Amino acid sequence: MSGTLPNQNLRLIGYFPAGAIRAQNYHVGDIPAGLLTHVIYAFAKVTATGDCESVNSEDDAVNFPQLLKLKAAYPKLSVLISVGGASHSTYFCPVCADSTMRQHLAQSCVQFMIQNGFDGIDIDWEFPGATDSENLTALLAEIRSQLDAQGEVDGRHYLLTIAAPAGPSHIANLQLALIYPQLDWINLMTYDFAVASRPETNFVAPLFTGQGALNVDSAVNSYLGAGVPPDKIVMGVRFVGTGWRGVGSTNNGLYQPDTGPAPGTWDLPAASPSGSFGYQDIEDNYLPSYTRSWDPEAQVPWLYNAGTGIMISYEDPQSLTSKVDYVLSKQLGGIMIWELGADDNKGTLLSTIASALR
Repeated sequence: MSGTLPNQNLRLIGYFPAGAIRAQNYHVGDIPAGLLTHVIYAFAKVTATGDCESVNSEDDAVNFPQLLKLKAAYPKLSVLISVGGASHSTYFCPVCADSTMRQHLAQSCVQFMIQNGFDGIDIDWEFPGATDSENLTALLAEIRSQLDAQGEVDGRHYLLTIAAPAGPSHIANLQLALIYPQLDWINLMTYDFAVASRPETNFVAPLFTGQGALNVDSAVNSYLGAGVPPDKIVMGVRFVGTGWRGVGSTNNGLYQPDTGPAPGTWDLPAASPSGSFGYQDIEDNYLPSYTRSWDPEAQVPWLYNAGTGIMISYEDPQSLTSKVDYVLSKQLGGIMIWELGADDNKGTLLSTIASALR
C-alpha cells in the first residue's frame, strides 16, 4: 500500500484511550502507526485549580515511554494529548470563566505537552454551554499563543485541535468563525447521534437521513456554512458499535422501542450493560447469526436477531468506504477514529479507511 496521501493535508487520526491497555488489552505497540498521520492520546484532565494532570498516572507511566518509541520508529507520526473528554470536562466551565485561571490552564496544558513529549494539544470540552462560548474562544487563543511562543523557542510548530460536537444544539455554542483560525484542524465527532440510553433504536452515525438534522452531512454542512475551511474539518468515525436489547422484530429492529443497552464487549461481570461492541466481537459472535441490513440513504448497516431481541448499529468496510468517499467529495481534511482498540485483530476497519483515502 502506498504511503502517499492524495494531498499533504489529508489526515488519518486515531484516538488511543489510556485505559485501553486494561479494558481491551490493546497497547501502544499494537497501533498500526504506518497507516496513521496522527495519534491522539486520551485523556488528561482539568482540575478545579486549572491544572492539566494525568487521569491515571499508572497508565501514563506505561503508555508515555511506548509513545516515544512509536514516534522514534515512525518519524512522520505526530502524537497529541487530548485534554478533557466526556468524563473529565467538569472543570472547564468554571476555570475558563476566570481569565487568570484560564491563562494558568493554558500554561499547564503546554507544560504537560512538553514534559511528556507530545507534538500538540487537543481540547475535548464536552460540551460548552451557551454562556461558555466566549470563554472557549479565549482559552483556544491563549493556548495557541503559548504554543507559538514555545514553538519559537524550540524551532517547530506545535499542533492545536479540538474535538467538536456534531449536534445542532452544541454547535450553536461555538464561535466557529473565531475558533478555526486558532486551530490546525477540527476533529468533528460525527457519531453518537443515537446512544445506548436512547429508548428507541436508531443509527449511531448515518451519513444522510430524512429524519431531521442528526446526520453526518448536516453536521459537516453546519461547519462549512459557518466559514470553516473544508481542509480544517476532519470527519470522525466510531469503531465502537452500539447495541440495544428488548427490541421488537418490526423493521428488523430499526426505529423500535428498546429496554436499554445490550451487554457489551468489554463489560465487567458486575457492571451495568454498556451497549458498546468491538468490531472483533461483532465479527465473531453476531455477524454469523444475526441478520445484516443496509440502509441506502443512511449508508450504514445494522444487525438484528429476533431470538435475542438485540439490535446493533455499527460501522463496517462498506459504510466506512462511503464515508471516505464523502470526505474526498467534500475535500475535507481527513478521517478521525474513535477508537483504535475497537477494531478487529486484523485492523480491518483502519485498513479499509487507509486504502480508500490513498
